[in-house]
Amino acid sequence: MNDHKPLYSREELLTLLDYVQHKAKEETKMQVAECMLDYGIDSKLVGAITGLTAKQLIKR
Repeated sequence: MNDHKPLYSREELLTLLDYVQHKAKEETKMQVAECMLDYGIDSKLVGAITGLTAKQLIKR
């Protein structure tokens, strides 16, 4: 008989999952952008392809 309350509600878990998914996509975009920049691709083109802003590209 294990009558314990769940740590998170369904809505909280879905919100957390959405956050993690969004962060993973952003991290993947940054990794792709870094590789493109390493290969000498123009930063404006990298931004256009990845959807990242110039400020985001400079931050990395």
